[in-house]
Amino acid sequence: MDFSKLRHRIIFLQPTDILTNSMGETVPRYKPFKPYLPLPLQTEGEKVYLTRDADGNAILVYADGRPYAHKLALKEYSVAAFVSPVKSREMGVDVTYKISTRFFRKIDPEMRILYDNKEFEILSVVDIDERHEELQIIAAEVDLNTLQNYISGDDYE
Repeated sequence: MDFSKLRHRIIFLQPTDILTNSMGETVPRYKPFKPYLPLPLQTEGEKVYLTRDADGNAILVYADGRPYAHKLALKEYSVAAFVSPVKSREMGVDVTYKISTRFFRKIDPEMRILYDNKEFEILSVVDIDERHEELQIIAAEVDLNTLQNYISGDDYE
């Protein structure tokens, strides 16, 4: 792997719990995941979760709803990666991205990725040549039209 190409910063997000929104739908809540720390350390620290702002951008907030600074999130949780679009539909919104990063354990398709205020659903994770050096992730940008609403903490029972 040519590590000099890893010019982007991404944040892995893991599902933490299932909430019920105002429409009665069950919705997973995601929090940042530090893939380079041992798992017992993952749960310590501030409670920070993924949500969306009024413009539909994916952002991180504290449990009480205060915004979590993007620069702080990049400093605390991000890893180096190379993000590039690989295919899209002409009229649809389906855009697939290939994300290359160094190898991290415990990265799986149940997780999400936050990159440049966009949320990506992980479609597949491949350990290139099974050498534990490089991960190639195929991801799709989350479609705001079909996204279940979990913007406001007031919507949960």
